[in-house]
Amino acid sequence: MKILAFLIACFASIAVAEDFKAIDGKEYKNVTVSRVEPDGIVVRTKSGISKLYFVELPKEVQERFHYNAASAAAYSAQTASRAGAVTGRGQPIEVISHGAQVDINKHLALGSVTVVDFYADWCGPCRQLSPSLEQMARSDPDVALRKVDIVNWRTAVVQQFNIHSIPQVNVYNRGGSLVGTVNGADIDTIKRYIAQAKTSG
Repeated sequence: MKILAFLIACFASIAVAEDFKAIDGKEYKNVTVSRVEPDGIVVRTKSGISKLYFVELPKEVQERFHYNAASAAAYSAQTASRAGAVTGRGQPIEVISHGAQVDINKHLALGSVTVVDFYADWCGPCRQLSPSLEQMARSDPDVALRKVDIVNWRTAVVQQFNIHSIPQVNVYNRGGSLVGTVNGADIDTIKRYIAQAKTSG
């Protein structure tokens, strides 16, 4: 009986274990793909569940899982608006890009102040700042939060906005003009720019 259980365990690990290597060189060894979403694959690792976005993975992996950039962008916007739909009296919180170039002008909430948060899941200061920004957007109907996941330092959105450190927060006034940029988790400066943005434009 023990031998049979051992053989089953060995076969199961051989059948489902895979290795993935991200574009930035980060390796995910001996992981199990638990589901495929339009913008990435969800994998089980020894330390828990992670999501690998297709923009982080080589072209052959993207092709294997039938990655489509347009579908991924639509899916990201849909999941973000579903998350934002239950946030209370504030405006929806949207993740508008996972590494891809983005036309910020299309995502500005004209008539409101738009806060654009450039972040990454692996960034500690970003994780500290994020709840404060989300709380602000939920409680203040004049503030819309848009999030841009840079994924890694080599993505198109990093080049597009010339980002050298994260978190980076851009604050736009009601007319869509950039009022200020804050590098780092400096919530007080962000609040100051938001107050300024409410009275200008």
